[in-house]
Amino acid sequence: MTQALNIIYNVDAISHPLTGIGRDTHQLGLQLQQNPAVADLKLFSGGRWPNNFESLADNNRWLARARRFIPLKGLALRAYQKQRSRGLQRETNSLTGYILHSPNFILMPFDGPSLATIHDLSYIHYRQTQPKYRLRFLDREIPKTLKQARQIITVSQSVKAELMDVYGLADNQISVTRLGVDQRFKPLSVADCQEVLTTFDLSHRHYFLAVATREPRKNLLRLIQAYAGLPSITKEQYPLVLVGDRGWLNRELNQFIKRYQQHIRLSGYIDQAQLHQLYAAATMTLIPSLYEGFGLPIIESMACGTPVLTSDVGAMQEVAGGHALLCRPLQANDIKEKLQWAIDNPEWRQQAAVNGLNHSQQFTWQNCAEATIKAYEKALQ
Repeated sequence: MTQALNIIYNVDAISHPLTGIGRDTHQLGLQLQQNPAVADLKLFSGGRWPNNFESLADNNRWLARARRFIPLKGLALRAYQKQRSRGLQRETNSLTGYILHSPNFILMPFDGPSLATIHDLSYIHYRQTQPKYRLRFLDREIPKTLKQARQIITVSQSVKAELMDVYGLADNQISVTRLGVDQRFKPLSVADCQEVLTTFDLSHRHYFLAVATREPRKNLLRLIQAYAGLPSITKEQYPLVLVGDRGWLNRELNQFIKRYQQHIRLSGYIDQAQLHQLYAAATMTLIPSLYEGFGLPIIESMACGTPVLTSDVGAMQEVAGGHALLCRPLQANDIKEKLQWAIDNPEWRQQAAVNGLNHSQQFTWQNCAEATIKAYEKALQ
């Protein structure tokens, strides 16, 4: 370490309910605060400077509520971006020696060194799965961010290779900081899972679990088509539990969910304690996405002692590290065959649970923070 680090940490992604990049931003920020290499970590959100993470989600509830009635897109999104940028520039005029880090793709104008975390390039590779306003926004802002940033952070070697290929970035311009798993995620006894099993009318180790926003990239339509093709007795014994926000571009998916609702348990957002129990009691967690920048549910499930089925492409195969059952995500029949094979091979499930649990131990937020600090130091060189 060359010097103590002073960081401005953009925490706009942390809002209620806490999901996805918001959770990642929160967990990384907590570790950065505790790291002796960081002298000061200033939190910035929506033109405000929250005092701590504990109050941040509550402070951002106003923004979450506003988004329900006035979606941040088009002119509203531009106005919000402008207001945020002015707030940051105004407040940082007197700050020297600070680094700006945006963990959610886009940088705001800043006179000092800055870094951005780009989690994936789904807006490039799977444009049909994204709302048009989001595509316009990212098409406009990502090139500005790449020009401004002294270092780009991403969360897998797969996305690093994509950034180099699509945008022509050099190897030394990109740092990989693999995400971590909440340390509370660990195997649980049957008794410790009973509350959520009762809530969803489930039996221990007798259901499939999918944790994903209901949007096209998560490939839930093909998953349900595959599941529907299983024998009736199998569906009776192994219902499918879908956990995640309602998402977008999902009319056909919702029709399929309704068609097979006898065997599907549908839940929106659930808290971490319930998610932990669902992971720990499942037969298998299913992540057959078309594309992911990382695929955190893979590691979360493994940390809870539950085997995983995921796609044989990109970051998902990388993160699974040879310890998951792989499927071809574009072929519903292949997904179906892998589900049936997993049911028919309990010995494999037992060994995969042990191997996955061991594999998951390397994915910690402390390790992520250490890698992030190395990226900060590169940005200062």
